[in-house]
Amino acid sequence: MLGMLLAVAGCVVPLKSGSYYLEKREYPQGIEAQQAWLSEHPDDAGACYYIGRYHLAMEQPAKAMPWFDKAIGLAPDNADYHFWKGVAYWALMEYGKERKCYERAVAIDPNHISAHLYLGHGYTDDKDWTRALAQYDTVLKLDPYNPEALYNRAVALEGLGRKEDEAVALRTFLEDYPDGSLAMRAAVRLNMLGDFSYRNFIIGRRNVTLRAMAFKPWTRELTLESKESLHVIEAMMKEDPKLVLNVVAYKKGDLAGAREMALTIRDYILSGRGVEPARLPLSWFDSPEIVEEGGKRHALDDSVQFITQVR
Repeated sequence: MLGMLLAVAGCVVPLKSGSYYLEKREYPQGIEAQQAWLSEHPDDAGACYYIGRYHLAMEQPAKAMPWFDKAIGLAPDNADYHFWKGVAYWALMEYGKERKCYERAVAIDPNHISAHLYLGHGYTDDKDWTRALAQYDTVLKLDPYNPEALYNRAVALEGLGRKEDEAVALRTFLEDYPDGSLAMRAAVRLNMLGDFSYRNFIIGRRNVTLRAMAFKPWTRELTLESKESLHVIEAMMKEDPKLVLNVVAYKKGDLAGAREMALTIRDYILSGRGVEPARLPLSWFDSPEIVEEGGKRHALDDSVQFITQVR
């Protein structure tokens, strides 16, 4: 409908696209514009669909439903219309009807990413892990970096008891999405599996997921992934000039090695300039770090902690 004309109060003006009102969150104005258009073009399925979308955005799924029905009646082979009708059913807590809409959407368009994803979520809610995994795998074939599918694929693998595969899936998710609440949950679950390649730390007032500190084999050079985590720490320390962060290194049976680890990490942060050495006090131990996670005690022979100093 972009570029069409609409008569309003005796004038002829361009009709904005249906997506315009969604992007601007001008839902009542969108409803008014689309209904005015429909008064002259009653068979425009797109206008009906967008009115349904506007009502859904205003948390009015019951009002959205007849507009989606009308859009589908006019254009029954449009997968998006069936998908969004499914979302409206979800909002109305009619989950069986919701699933049928998604199934219809993928029957029309086997590459409909959102419909496959939401089918996966529904199967996850039902603890139907095999079907959930199949849907998330389908999504990732179509969109390899889809964050919801990457994360929930690990959830499905957990449900199936495939711990090794789950750990791989969690690491894959964290490689691409190391920030945010899902990253923190993924790191916790990974730690519960005994994998500490990612850990959550309280840095200042924030809970941050970081890649575990690691060095290239037979050297004291940090890996690229470790450097990326230290860049995050450096940026946070520059943002908060009062932040003091203790770097605590553990290396079982090697006190000198633990000290060198701590010094290397501090020197790398300081190399960016803007952080004073006094804000990075060091400690090192020739014993393993003991971590309790998921009711189990884990001894980490070679690890580094970052501990915010209380002001």
